[in-house]
Amino acid sequence: MATIRESDFPPLPSQKAKRQRSSKSKSAAKLQQPRSVRSYATLDDLPDELILKILDYLPGIDLRDFQLHTLLSLSLTTRHLHRVVSERLYATYDSYFCEPYLFLRTLISNQHLAESVRHAKFRYGDDAHLDRDRYSPNARDKKIIKEGMRALDFPDWKGWATRCNAEEVELDILHTAVMLHTPNLASLDVEDGNISAYSKAKWPELIKKATTGEHFGHTHRFSALKTVQIDAQNMVIHHLVPLLRLQSLQRLHLRELSEIELDMRAPAELRRVLPESCNNLVELVLEDCFLRFDALTTLISSARSLRSFRFDANQESVLLDGSGVMLQNALWRQRSSLESLDIYHDPYHDDAGGPDHGGLEQFPVLSQLKCPLRMVVDVRSGASASVLEFLPPALVSLCLTIRQDSGEEQFLQVLERMAHDYVTTVPQLKVLRLNVQVPAEELDYDWERLVKPWSSTGVEVIINLPSESDDEWGDWRTMSSDSEDSSDDSDEVELYSDLDSDEEID
Repeated sequence: MATIRESDFPPLPSQKAKRQRSSKSKSAAKLQQPRSVRSYATLDDLPDELILKILDYLPGIDLRDFQLHTLLSLSLTTRHLHRVVSERLYATYDSYFCEPYLFLRTLISNQHLAESVRHAKFRYGDDAHLDRDRYSPNARDKKIIKEGMRALDFPDWKGWATRCNAEEVELDILHTAVMLHTPNLASLDVEDGNISAYSKAKWPELIKKATTGEHFGHTHRFSALKTVQIDAQNMVIHHLVPLLRLQSLQRLHLRELSEIELDMRAPAELRRVLPESCNNLVELVLEDCFLRFDALTTLISSARSLRSFRFDANQESVLLDGSGVMLQNALWRQRSSLESLDIYHDPYHDDAGGPDHGGLEQFPVLSQLKCPLRMVVDVRSGASASVLEFLPPALVSLCLTIRQDSGEEQFLQVLERMAHDYVTTVPQLKVLRLNVQVPAEELDYDWERLVKPWSSTGVEVIINLPSESDDEWGDWRTMSSDSEDSSDDSDEVELYSDLDSDEEID
């Protein structure tokens, strides 16, 4: 709780007049009978919970006209409002809206506010708001920054103070300094770009120095940091190793991470600095990433007990000989904990030898599965292929992608047969979703053949066709096989009703 001083809230004009009148003669005032005054409720009379609800109705964040100043002005109205609003004011920092130097100065000047920061978003490149005028610090500002760095007493604190106070200080320096002064930082979002003139960003190195056990002054150890999201356009995996070794980190989302290293020593070096089971990640998301599969498997294997993994790429990663086996082995190590698996590409069919440890049926708690159809169907079995033998027993939601030019559409009859036998293998299944990427003109298939056998089950069937499709099913957003649960005011289409098939459904 912040210590509120009387000087922080100078009296309003009406309060000044009241104090002047009362100071003239306190004794005389006691003899006078109080006049009957009708009382009104003020903001000070409202409970904190109601005030916070009212704050939710303030104008939303506008990229051009940020409303933080409105909230700040409101917080300075009374001590009561300041107490309620201050923590919300400083709970989230976004460098797009807030000048980083001034924010750093505030954190150093007020330790309570520094401890209130829970979330930070650092922007670089096009979204860094570089067109605005940067704050030019005066001598007093520079002294505050210098004393703040001195108080942390970490190596090179003088150099950091000098760089922060430089006339054209880089954003990366200021953002890293902010991290130094936010001990309760729980989540970090970094939009990469031209971060720095240095070879790599400073903040991962800060985490490394603060967590290696060596003397690093009075700086915190990032023990509260649990979630990190990085738009890593100009970073590589080796830059992120300190983050991946951070024991508090639980969720990591990497976007546009690209690393195709031709030096064959690099995979071995990555495994050395990022060994198996070296972190506590429970969720790993790789979106639009372009990686070698040996690097990918090293990332997966670094987690002790991964619960959720998503690898979503718009283009093929570099496929090495045996890449399917490598990925299978990495996932196999997580089989006892993995609950959600989302893989966009399927490298398995390129491996002649096939997987060594069996399929996903040996993942006991895997309940959410999204993958290409070919990943759970042995296409070598031809017409007799089955999907059930490769599915995890705890499966609740199954999302399969039918990719263009993959030949997967030839195995849709496998899903037709699955409707009759699924209860014996995946009895908890509730949702079957198909994402069809094959254009209608290239797909000679009557979808009723698939939907009808599922209509007598309790499984919801959802078929997403390409938006440009001219197929009569193409307008369906949701197709539910459980018509008893459908309602006239929902977005679901009732498959078997008295309505004419050509009638438009609202």
